Amino acid sequence: MPFPPAPPGQSPGPTGITGPTGPTGPTGATGATGVTGATGSTGSTGVTGSTGVTGVTGSTGVTGATGVTGVTGVTGSTGVTGSTGVTGATGATGSTGVTGATGSTGVTGATGSTGVTGSTGVTGVTGATGVTGSTGVTGATGSTGSTGVTGSTGSTGVTGATGVTGSTGVTGSTGSTGSTGPAFPTSVNRIYVSNTNSNDVTVIDGSTNSVIATVPVGTSPRGVAVNPVTNRIYVANFASDNVSVIDGDTNTVIATIPVGTGPDEVAVNPITNRLYVANQGSDNVTVIDGSTNLLITTVTVGDGPSGIKVNTNTNEIYVANKFSNNVNVIDGNFNTVITTITVGTAPEDVGVNPNTNRIYVANSGTNDVTVIDGNTNTVLTTVAVGTVPIALGVNKNSNRIYVANQTAFTVSVIDGNSNTVIATLNTGLGPRGVGINPNTNKIYVSDENADNLGVYSGPSNSAETFIGTGDGPFGVDVNP
Repeated sequence: MPFPPAPPGQSPGPTGITGPTGPTGPTGATGATGVTGATGSTGSTGVTGSTGVTGVTGSTGVTGATGVTGVTGVTGSTGVTGSTGVTGATGATGSTGVTGATGSTGVTGATGSTGVTGSTGVTGVTGATGVTGSTGVTGATGSTGSTGVTGSTGSTGVTGATGVTGSTGVTGSTGSTGSTGPAFPTSVNRIYVSNTNSNDVTVIDGSTNSVIATVPVGTSPRGVAVNPVTNRIYVANFASDNVSVIDGDTNTVIATIPVGTGPDEVAVNPITNRLYVANQGSDNVTVIDGSTNLLITTVTVGDGPSGIKVNTNTNEIYVANKFSNNVNVIDGNFNTVITTITVGTAPEDVGVNPNTNRIYVANSGTNDVTVIDGNTNTVLTTVAVGTVPIALGVNKNSNRIYVANQTAFTVSVIDGNSNTVIATLNTGLGPRGVGINPNTNKIYVSDENADNLGVYSGPSNSAETFIGTGDGPFGVDVNP
């Protein structure tokens, strides 16, 4: 038990020799907390200095005029930004107020008596290993012993920190100029028109609206499709059951590919270099590898496939079946039909806007266009047009759809944003095919009775000129 305190007025005697540590007694009760001294009074707050005068704000610089917006596709240059106005000077900071005097410290309460020492606590966690000392000086290299057997490769050590980049070396002399690269393609802005009665294709220079070549192909050519990446033009020959492959550089046929019966239309995916041929007589689609011109597979579709187009963004192929009044959707990755969409009567042609993922089907029997949402492959709406809509083309940049009405001798212009007809163009006596150049915003319409190609302006919806073709112009496509 603890010793009693010394009597008042006497100092305690010297501490005796510490005896052996006895068994640890129970923890003593904690002494009462001493009384907290009174808080000193707070000094008075110094006077706040007066706020400096705010500088005058500089006037805002004149905003530069906005640059003229370029035509759709090419972005116009940005207008010059006006200079920033001068910032006003900062006002002077007021002087700091006098600090109030610190209050006196309260009396410290008496310390309670020390409790009995508790049992020794658990040994603490071992401290972290100290820093490794610096490496000693390397001794002289001994003579090299014979090479021992190579041990197994150890695990890769931690990569050291990247060293400081050395200064740039002296620039070497300029090498000799390399050989001249291939010339810029000369076959851009070309229009290709199949002439079903004269069995050839008319090639037109879109910059001059002049015929530059006539290429003989198979019998009764109908659909035309251009691969702008490979500069190959594909022509479906309805009566000879094959496809002619034209080299756009030389305007000559370089291959002829056998397909199904009665090939009516052809479409190409320039990204995958796959060719799709709608065979109206055999009710199937021929899939061809554009790099080898060889058959990949044949996909069975509806009755009388007529129009066919590819959505290059989704790699889905849309086939309009004229006699079963529907559209088959083919997955280009697996070459299988993934859904069938009911449309109007006698669908003749189909068009795709890959930017909006909308598909448009010209129904020649019900005189309207079915609009399909490519995300869900469901019908969104139907737009009434002229009589016997036989073909259509889509300008993906302006989001305009151009529908050739065969017996109305017109072209209906549909706004893809509102799905309404916003203009009607008068044509010749037999509009049959539609081609679009999205870069120049020109619309090309073949007239099978007048044997010419009408050129129309997209911005003004007006005819610009008519170009003579072969006999019975049918399909139209453009290498923009």
